[in-house]
Amino acid sequence: MSNQIVLWDSPNGADLPANVSSIIDITGYVNMHMLSKKEVAKIQAAFTSELYDMAVEYTWNRTINILRQKVLSFGREFVLEMLGRAEDSPGDQDDFLSEVDIINLSADLGLINKTAKMLFINSSELIRHFLDRNTEDELDITQAMATIKACVKYVLAMTDDQHQIHFTNFRDILKRELLTEDNEVYRTLLTSPYFYKRTTVRTLLNLSKTQKGAEQEIVFANMVSIIPTIWEDLLSDDRYPVGSAYSEATNEGNTALVKALKSVLLKTKGFDYVPESLRSNTFIEAANNLLSKHFGMNNFYNEPAAAKNLQSLGSSIPVPALGKCITASLACKLGNVYGTAWSAQDAIDQILNTLTPDRWEYYLNSVLPGDEVIIFKLKQSSDIVERWVSVVKTYKLHEKNIKNGLINKLLIASERGQKGSVKAAADEIYNTIR
Repeated sequence: MSNQIVLWDSPNGADLPANVSSIIDITGYVNMHMLSKKEVAKIQAAFTSELYDMAVEYTWNRTINILRQKVLSFGREFVLEMLGRAEDSPGDQDDFLSEVDIINLSADLGLINKTAKMLFINSSELIRHFLDRNTEDELDITQAMATIKACVKYVLAMTDDQHQIHFTNFRDILKRELLTEDNEVYRTLLTSPYFYKRTTVRTLLNLSKTQKGAEQEIVFANMVSIIPTIWEDLLSDDRYPVGSAYSEATNEGNTALVKALKSVLLKTKGFDYVPESLRSNTFIEAANNLLSKHFGMNNFYNEPAAAKNLQSLGSSIPVPALGKCITASLACKLGNVYGTAWSAQDAIDQILNTLTPDRWEYYLNSVLPGDEVIIFKLKQSSDIVERWVSVVKTYKLHEKNIKNGLINKLLIASERGQKGSVKAAADEIYNTIR
């Protein structure tokens, strides 16, 4: 984003020397507002006693809890909106945020940067693996040190000022300033990475439901101005929330919001994205549940039941839920760096086998270019890429009608089994999102 105004940004972590290597030195950078001296002493004592798993778990839990608190400071409703979940989803209790949700949202909201997100996702999988009772291997000193250093650098050593969420400033602009074509922020948004556009739409939809009086009118005006302008850049899965919000507002009799959203949909010819029934929500909730189990503790044990539940809903997946269902199924199929949930694979295969060529093309053209879950997995390990290559060959995805050049490049490399090229293409796609 050179020569552009940054709509919101993320901190790059505390300035720890690259060669700092002792647990005493690393934890010496901890901000005592984040951890107390007593807590730091516990980490040091566990590590020097070679209880690496204990030191890492303690550090990790504190780090995730700090990020959770900061994410939830935006309010539960906004967080659910960012996750694309309904308020009354059965899994959305007090602990509705998984570790991966917290990490993703922390990156989305500017608490951590892209590097920290990658390190934390890997750390989450690492810790879940070694804390599993069935894992015979032990966490070694190198893995433990790397995880603790990442936690300190990107969270525990930061000051409150450094952890100010810059995204808040942009969110305030959307509800307090009318953004027109002459506005520099407006013009910057048009040429920003995909993630900014997607999040702007979600933010406007959330603000349209929560603001009152003059601020609500400004939000409505910005919706009508901004969303149609970036509509053609949005993938289908990021257009459906606008249609769903219109349907919800209509059912609730919110005439002011209906009027604003109707104006957006008329300008974009977007009424095709208004869901016809609540059936889509059932599939979306089941897919979200599968993703939650996949990224949660004991995932290999919990995924099979969630996969079978999604599969049992039927083969006719409503289009508004199609992207989420394929993402969840592929995530389970690809697994993580430690393998896959074997007992879930039969149900996942049944779901994938029902997808017709046109449905695969919908996913590849309208979802995958912005699907951080799957693209991020392809950046992680050769084993995951190998499973992806198998999926591409099994369903002949490289033969589908692909409109996106980078996706086509990814599929061609996959069909040829060129793992390095697959990872490189995934990197390119991820960079266009972020």
